Amino acid sequence: MKSITRTTTFAALFALNIGTFGTAGTAIASDDHKHHNSIQHQAQTAEMAKQFGLISEESAIQIALKSAPGVVKEIELDDRKNGKGWKYEVEIVDANGREWEVDIDAKTGAVLKSKKDWF
Repeated sequence: MKSITRTTTFAALFALNIGTFGTAGTAIASDDHKHHNSIQHQAQTAEMAKQFGLISEESAIQIALKSAPGVVKEIELDDRKNGKGWKYEVEIVDANGREWEVDIDAKTGAVLKSKKDWF
């Protein structure tokens, strides 16, 4: 029953997102970055985190900055492939101007990946 509730909750939030922005292309895991930092998007992410028992964006940012100190350029809550749960993808720019990508397990707060982008 628990998985049905999660699926239903995600479907409801996805439908709300479609209704809010008008297209399915602006879902939370989309590549349309202009919505990722909006107040409305942050509220939707916070609600998902609360309903699914995930850590907050703020907690994910603090964890990511310990792994790669710098300035957060972007954060995104994304579903992991093959039913492995949720992760925060955090992009950070360090003091030398290099970009880092840090993935945080949204349930446990564990660092899944911390790598420097080479471009």
